[in-house]
Amino acid sequence: WEYPPEGPSKPYYRYERGLLRQDRQPGFNTPTGKVELWAKRYEEWGLDPLPYYEEPAESPVTTPEIYREYPLILTTGRRSPVFFHSEHRMIPWLREIDPDPIVEIHPQTAKDLDIVNGEWVYIESKRGKVKFKAKVTPTALPQVVSAAHGWWLPETDGREPNLFSTWQHNINNLTSMGNQARSGFGGTDYRASLCRITKIKD
Repeated sequence: WEYPPEGPSKPYYRYERGLLRQDRQPGFNTPTGKVELWAKRYEEWGLDPLPYYEEPAESPVTTPEIYREYPLILTTGRRSPVFFHSEHRMIPWLREIDPDPIVEIHPQTAKDLDIVNGEWVYIESKRGKVKFKAKVTPTALPQVVSAAHGWWLPETDGREPNLFSTWQHNINNLTSMGNQARSGFGGTDYRASLCRITKIKD
């Protein structure tokens, strides 16, 4: 499959040919037609026109009292190459490749928590807890754990209240809502919630 040499589907330099703007003029789809590091539209709305950093609503800096109880930073949305978001968990051969919800943990963190690779653990936040399988890996930062998103178990009961075990295995149960920036953009802190990990002793 190949892109045609010309036309709206040609992927590169579309801004040069007026394919990004409603007025069909060359440039980008911004008020100035340029790449805007100083966002004119934000300025018109009375917002800061420059990018800025804002500490997450829940973090070691913002909420040290929560951090004392939940000393790990949780990042969610770890992607699996065999699933598309929450889809395809019911396809047997894909589950053979990626059978369980995984949380990645740094080796030193796992050692400190007496967690071994492949064992089931609880990830807990002030919003609840879910059950994941530990993957001990040096690619994780020591204070950060990375959990797969979109998990449900099609082999379990789909009727309420179980809903295919989403309450037990879906990491979104631990994320917060309502953290939009002043611009209205943003939302759930998928990359910056606080949690702890504990061994399952059942």
